[in-house]
Amino acid sequence: MKNPVFLVGLSTACLAALTLAAPAARGDTFPDRPIKLILPFSPGGNPDTVSRILAQEMGKRLKQAVIVENRAGANSIIASDLVAKAPADGYTLLYTTGSHVINPLLYKSLPYDTAKDFVPVVLVGSTRGQVLVVTPSLPVKTVQDLVKLAKPANSNIPYGSAGIGNTMHLVAEYFNYKAGTHLVHVPYKGAAPAMNAVMSGEVKLAFLNPVSAIEQVKSGTLRAIAVTGSTRFPQLPDVPTVEEAGVAGYEVQGGWQGALAPAGTPPEIVARLNRAFNDALASPALKERLGAMGLDVAGGSPQDMANYLAKETATYTDIMQAARIEKQ
Repeated sequence: MKNPVFLVGLSTACLAALTLAAPAARGDTFPDRPIKLILPFSPGGNPDTVSRILAQEMGKRLKQAVIVENRAGANSIIASDLVAKAPADGYTLLYTTGSHVINPLLYKSLPYDTAKDFVPVVLVGSTRGQVLVVTPSLPVKTVQDLVKLAKPANSNIPYGSAGIGNTMHLVAEYFNYKAGTHLVHVPYKGAAPAMNAVMSGEVKLAFLNPVSAIEQVKSGTLRAIAVTGSTRFPQLPDVPTVEEAGVAGYEVQGGWQGALAPAGTPPEIVARLNRAFNDALASPALKERLGAMGLDVAGGSPQDMANYLAKETATYTDIMQAARIEKQ
């Protein structure tokens, strides 16, 4: 008869081995079905375009379809809440932008906890600033023209944004603060509708992501009068920075794009997703394609993204305080 102590010890050892092996096996077999990238914006805007390019490249590397699902509305809150409450299995990711760090600064109450309900996967990239564009019918060719026109309190010049608290909104209000203008905010459900509103003349201007702006500027559909960052864009070498154009102390670097997973997603699955994103972003052809759209590719580890988000939070805290934007 076998020693019962030996059998108990063997069973315990086997259980421990299986427990240790389970995470590795889980990571090795992931994914075994399609992955959803939940996007908080309408189709056609900058993040939509980039996310679809990435989804195609990710699908090749993961051997599974990666599907972009647009869930626009409430300044990204609808999409973020959906992902926060999704199973933490790596099959539902949030592909988001600066609104992710802005919302907890802007709203007194959210249906999720930005700090606790998500884990970073990867920082896809960032832009060097946004482009201040005007509809061609507006008699404005320089920043100083705009300042002169929008200084009076009753000037009522409307600008479009992707929603309340969106980066497009905050950089415009920061412009109002620094330039002493009275531009009037008109929020839309995403950057694409906001850009279309400027093109149609429904609103007179917007601060657009360069990915969205450059093509329209080059075609003459929109007129660029400044960029918000510290340097000019290579694609728009004749367009000055806002500070160069005479608004002292105005500088806002560009927005960012990245992917997050629900909190509790196993680290080995986060690592698998991170590797796939980084493999895609390392492609010279993809870098060139995104670079031509104004996006500087980042990549890196989940911790790199966490560090970046912490810096963004500090930046937008300062901007909101300076522009006197109170929590809603």
